[in-house]
Amino acid sequence: MPYFSHGENNIFFEDIGSGVPIVFIHPPAMGRKVFFYQKKLSKHFRVLLPDLSGHGDTTGPAGNVSISGFANEIKGLLDFLEIECAAVCGYSSGGLVAQEFALQYPDRSLAVILSGGFPQVLSPAFKYEHMIGMYFVKHAPDFLRYLIAISHTDDKELQDGIIHHMKKANRKTWFDFYEKSLHFSCLDRLHHLQAPLLLFYGSRDIVNQHVRAYKKHTNCQISIIKNESHQLPTKKWELFNQMITGFLMEKVPERSF
Repeated sequence: MPYFSHGENNIFFEDIGSGVPIVFIHPPAMGRKVFFYQKKLSKHFRVLLPDLSGHGDTTGPAGNVSISGFANEIKGLLDFLEIECAAVCGYSSGGLVAQEFALQYPDRSLAVILSGGFPQVLSPAFKYEHMIGMYFVKHAPDFLRYLIAISHTDDKELQDGIIHHMKKANRKTWFDFYEKSLHFSCLDRLHHLQAPLLLFYGSRDIVNQHVRAYKKHTNCQISIIKNESHQLPTKKWELFNQMITGFLMEKVPERSF
Protein backbone atom coordinates (compact mmCIF):
# COMPACT_ATOMS: atom_id res chain seq x y z
CA MET A 1 0.00 0.00 0.00
CA PRO A 2 1.28 3.53 -0.77
CA TYR A 3 2.20 4.95 2.63
CA PHE A 4 5.17 6.88 3.89
CA SER A 5 6.16 7.49 7.50
CA HIS A 6 6.04 11.01 8.86
CA GLY A 7 6.69 11.18 12.57
CA GLU A 8 4.26 8.74 14.18
CA ASN A 9 1.93 8.75 11.18
CA ASN A 10 1.76 6.62 8.07
CA ILE A 11 0.57 9.02 5.36
CA PHE A 12 -1.55 7.41 2.66
CA PHE A 13 -1.30 8.73 -0.89
CA GLU A 14 -2.15 7.89 -4.47
CA ASP A 15 0.50 8.29 -7.17
CA ILE A 16 -0.91 8.22 -10.70
CA GLY A 17 0.60 9.01 -14.10
CA SER A 18 3.92 10.56 -15.07
CA GLY A 19 5.37 13.93 -15.98
CA VAL A 20 5.28 17.15 -14.00
CA PRO A 21 4.23 16.22 -10.42
CA ILE A 22 1.17 17.94 -8.97
CA VAL A 23 0.28 17.50 -5.30
CA PHE A 24 -3.41 18.09 -4.57
CA ILE A 25 -4.09 19.29 -1.02
CA HIS A 26 -7.55 18.82 0.42
CA PRO A 27 -9.58 20.97 2.86
CA PRO A 28 -10.67 19.84 6.35
CA ALA A 29 -12.12 16.31 6.61
CA MET A 30 -12.64 15.74 2.87
CA GLY A 31 -9.37 13.96 2.21
CA ARG A 32 -8.15 13.06 -1.25
CA LYS A 33 -11.61 11.94 -2.45
CA VAL A 34 -12.59 15.53 -3.27
CA PHE A 35 -10.07 15.35 -6.14
CA PHE A 36 -11.82 12.40 -7.81
CA TYR A 37 -11.98 14.19 -11.17
CA GLN A 38 -8.41 15.49 -10.99
CA LYS A 39 -7.20 11.91 -11.40
CA LYS A 40 -7.96 12.45 -15.09
CA LEU A 41 -4.98 14.83 -15.20
CA SER A 42 -2.74 11.77 -14.95
CA LYS A 43 -2.95 11.62 -18.75
CA HIS A 44 -0.54 14.55 -18.78
CA PHE A 45 0.98 14.81 -15.29
CA ARG A 46 2.05 12.82 -12.26
CA VAL A 47 -0.88 13.27 -9.87
CA LEU A 48 -0.19 12.90 -6.15
CA LEU A 49 -3.15 12.69 -3.77
CA PRO A 50 -2.26 12.47 -0.07
CA ASP A 51 -4.57 12.18 2.93
CA LEU A 52 -3.09 14.61 5.45
CA SER A 53 -2.62 13.34 9.00
CA GLY A 54 -5.90 12.78 10.80
CA HIS A 55 -7.69 12.26 7.49
CA GLY A 56 -8.90 9.40 5.34
CA ASP A 57 -6.67 6.34 5.10
CA THR A 58 -3.70 7.91 6.86
CA THR A 59 -3.00 6.14 10.14
CA GLY A 60 -1.47 7.18 13.42
CA PRO A 61 -2.22 9.78 16.10
CA ALA A 62 -3.88 12.96 14.89
CA GLY A 63 -1.59 15.10 17.02
CA ASN A 64 -1.45 18.86 16.99
CA VAL A 65 -2.74 20.47 13.80
CA SER A 66 -0.83 23.28 12.13
CA ILE A 67 -0.69 24.62 8.60
CA SER A 68 3.09 24.46 8.76
CA GLY A 69 2.92 20.85 9.92
CA PHE A 70 0.74 19.88 6.97
CA ALA A 71 3.16 21.69 4.63
CA ASN A 72 5.97 19.58 6.07
CA GLU A 73 3.95 16.45 5.27
CA ILE A 74 3.88 17.56 1.61
CA LYS A 75 7.66 17.96 1.72
CA GLY A 76 7.88 14.51 3.31
CA LEU A 77 5.89 13.05 0.42
CA LEU A 78 8.25 14.58 -2.14
CA ASP A 79 11.28 13.41 -0.17
CA PHE A 80 9.90 9.88 0.04
CA LEU A 81 9.26 9.77 -3.71
CA GLU A 82 12.61 11.45 -4.44
CA ILE A 83 10.87 14.28 -6.30
CA GLU A 84 12.97 17.42 -6.35
CA CYS A 85 10.10 19.84 -6.90
CA ALA A 86 6.41 19.82 -7.76
CA ALA A 87 3.40 21.98 -8.41
CA VAL A 88 1.01 22.23 -5.46
CA CYS A 89 -2.74 22.67 -5.83
CA GLY A 90 -4.76 23.53 -2.73
CA TYR A 91 -8.53 23.62 -2.51
CA SER A 92 -10.18 25.98 0.00
CA SER A 93 -8.26 25.75 3.32
CA GLY A 94 -5.95 23.26 1.61
CA GLY A 95 -4.70 26.32 -0.24
CA LEU A 96 -3.20 27.62 3.01
CA VAL A 97 -1.06 24.47 3.12
CA ALA A 98 -0.06 24.94 -0.52
CA GLN A 99 0.95 28.55 0.11
CA GLU A 100 2.86 27.67 3.27
CA PHE A 101 4.71 24.90 1.42
CA ALA A 102 5.69 27.30 -1.39
CA LEU A 103 6.81 29.94 1.11
CA GLN A 104 8.81 27.50 3.24
CA TYR A 105 10.28 25.57 0.31
CA PRO A 106 10.46 27.86 -2.71
CA ASP A 107 13.11 25.67 -4.34
CA ARG A 108 10.71 22.70 -4.22
CA SER A 109 7.75 24.58 -5.74
CA LEU A 110 7.19 24.60 -9.50
CA ALA A 111 3.82 26.37 -9.32
CA VAL A 112 1.00 27.16 -6.91
CA ILE A 113 -2.64 26.63 -7.89
CA LEU A 114 -5.42 27.72 -5.53
CA SER A 115 -9.11 26.98 -5.89
CA GLY A 116 -11.11 29.20 -3.56
CA GLY A 117 -7.84 30.21 -1.95
CA PHE A 118 -7.16 32.89 0.62
CA PRO A 119 -4.10 34.15 2.52
CA GLN A 120 -6.16 35.12 5.58
CA VAL A 121 -9.83 35.17 6.60
CA LEU A 122 -10.55 38.78 5.72
CA SER A 123 -14.29 39.29 6.17
CA PRO A 124 -16.86 38.79 8.93
CA ALA A 125 -18.98 36.59 6.65
CA PHE A 126 -16.09 34.24 5.92
CA LYS A 127 -15.14 34.18 9.59
CA TYR A 128 -18.72 33.27 10.44
CA GLU A 129 -18.66 30.47 7.86
CA HIS A 130 -15.64 28.94 9.61
CA MET A 131 -17.32 29.23 12.99
CA ILE A 132 -20.48 27.53 11.69
CA GLY A 133 -18.34 24.69 10.38
CA MET A 134 -16.63 24.32 13.75
CA TYR A 135 -20.01 24.27 15.52
CA PHE A 136 -21.36 21.50 13.29
CA VAL A 137 -18.18 19.43 13.62
CA LYS A 138 -18.82 19.37 17.36
CA HIS A 139 -22.59 19.04 17.39
CA ALA A 140 -23.80 17.58 14.07
CA PRO A 141 -20.91 16.03 12.10
CA ASP A 142 -23.16 13.64 10.14
CA PHE A 143 -25.25 16.54 8.88
CA LEU A 144 -22.13 18.52 7.93
CA ARG A 145 -20.68 15.58 6.01
CA TYR A 146 -23.93 15.19 4.11
CA LEU A 147 -24.16 18.93 3.39
CA ILE A 148 -20.59 19.08 2.12
CA ALA A 149 -21.02 16.01 -0.07
CA ILE A 150 -24.24 17.14 -1.77
CA SER A 151 -22.83 20.63 -2.31
CA HIS A 152 -19.94 19.13 -4.28
CA THR A 153 -21.71 16.76 -6.63
CA ASP A 154 -25.07 15.45 -7.81
CA ASP A 155 -23.53 12.03 -8.43
CA LYS A 156 -24.93 9.80 -5.67
CA GLU A 157 -22.04 7.34 -5.85
CA LEU A 158 -19.48 10.11 -5.45
CA GLN A 159 -21.53 11.68 -2.65
CA ASP A 160 -21.48 8.39 -0.78
CA GLY A 161 -17.75 8.00 -1.39
CA ILE A 162 -17.05 11.48 -0.01
CA ILE A 163 -19.23 10.88 3.06
CA HIS A 164 -17.61 7.50 3.73
CA HIS A 165 -14.13 9.01 3.46
CA MET A 166 -15.05 11.97 5.66
CA LYS A 167 -16.19 9.57 8.39
CA LYS A 168 -12.58 8.38 8.64
CA ALA A 169 -11.36 11.87 9.58
CA ASN A 170 -10.48 12.50 13.21
CA ARG A 171 -13.09 14.96 14.51
CA LYS A 172 -10.55 16.90 16.58
CA THR A 173 -8.33 17.26 13.50
CA TRP A 174 -11.36 18.39 11.48
CA PHE A 175 -12.24 21.02 14.09
CA ASP A 176 -8.63 22.13 14.55
CA PHE A 177 -8.05 22.44 10.78
CA TYR A 178 -10.99 24.86 10.63
CA GLU A 179 -9.72 26.71 13.69
CA LYS A 180 -6.15 27.01 12.38
CA SER A 181 -7.47 28.19 9.00
CA LEU A 182 -9.54 30.85 10.74
CA HIS A 183 -6.50 32.33 12.48
CA PHE A 184 -3.75 31.67 9.92
CA SER A 185 -2.24 34.46 7.85
CA CYS A 186 0.48 34.58 5.22
CA LEU A 187 -0.69 37.96 3.95
CA ASP A 188 2.50 39.73 4.97
CA ARG A 189 4.57 37.07 3.17
CA LEU A 190 2.65 36.86 -0.10
CA HIS A 191 5.17 39.06 -1.86
CA HIS A 192 7.76 36.33 -1.23
CA LEU A 193 5.94 33.79 -3.39
CA GLN A 194 8.31 32.96 -6.23
CA ALA A 195 6.41 30.23 -8.07
CA PRO A 196 3.87 31.01 -10.80
CA LEU A 197 0.45 31.43 -9.19
CA LEU A 198 -2.96 30.49 -10.64
CA LEU A 199 -6.19 31.37 -8.80
CA PHE A 200 -9.65 29.92 -9.38
CA TYR A 201 -12.86 31.38 -7.96
CA GLY A 202 -16.53 31.05 -8.60
CA SER A 203 -18.29 34.36 -9.27
CA ARG A 204 -20.79 33.49 -6.50
CA ASP A 205 -18.15 32.51 -3.95
CA ILE A 206 -17.65 34.94 -1.04
CA VAL A 207 -14.00 33.87 -0.99
CA ASN A 208 -13.36 35.64 -4.29
CA GLN A 209 -12.97 38.91 -2.38
CA HIS A 210 -9.40 37.75 -1.71
CA VAL A 211 -8.51 38.47 -5.33
CA ARG A 212 -7.68 42.02 -4.22
CA ALA A 213 -4.99 40.83 -1.81
CA TYR A 214 -3.37 38.59 -4.40
CA LYS A 215 -3.44 41.32 -7.03
CA LYS A 216 -1.77 43.69 -4.58
CA HIS A 217 0.97 41.37 -3.38
CA THR A 218 1.64 38.84 -6.17
CA ASN A 219 1.96 38.43 -9.89
CA CYS A 220 -0.88 35.98 -10.45
CA GLN A 221 -3.18 34.60 -13.12
CA ILE A 222 -6.86 34.69 -12.13
CA SER A 223 -9.83 32.75 -13.46
CA ILE A 224 -13.35 33.68 -12.30
CA ILE A 225 -15.91 31.02 -13.26
CA LYS A 226 -19.31 32.58 -13.93
CA ASN A 227 -22.39 31.44 -12.03
CA GLU A 228 -20.41 29.06 -9.84
CA SER A 229 -19.67 29.00 -6.15
CA HIS A 230 -16.85 27.32 -4.23
CA GLN A 231 -16.84 23.70 -5.39
CA LEU A 232 -14.95 24.07 -8.66
CA PRO A 233 -12.81 20.87 -8.56
CA THR A 234 -16.02 18.79 -8.71
CA LYS A 235 -18.68 21.10 -10.15
CA LYS A 236 -16.56 22.51 -13.02
CA TRP A 237 -13.88 19.86 -13.19
CA GLU A 238 -13.49 19.80 -16.97
CA LEU A 239 -12.71 23.52 -17.17
CA PHE A 240 -10.67 23.33 -13.98
CA ASN A 241 -8.50 20.51 -15.33
CA GLN A 242 -8.17 22.14 -18.74
CA MET A 243 -6.91 25.40 -17.26
CA ILE A 244 -4.46 23.63 -14.96
CA THR A 245 -3.09 21.77 -17.98
CA GLY A 246 -2.62 24.94 -20.00
CA PHE A 247 -1.10 26.84 -17.07
CA LEU A 248 1.48 24.18 -16.25
CA MET A 249 2.41 23.56 -19.87
CA GLU A 250 3.06 27.29 -20.23
CA LYS A 251 4.75 27.98 -16.89
CA VAL A 252 6.74 24.85 -16.06
CA PRO A 253 9.77 24.16 -18.27
CA GLU A 254 10.26 20.59 -19.41
CA ARG A 255 12.37 18.43 -17.09
CA SER A 256 12.46 21.16 -14.42
CA PHE A 257 11.22 18.64 -11.91
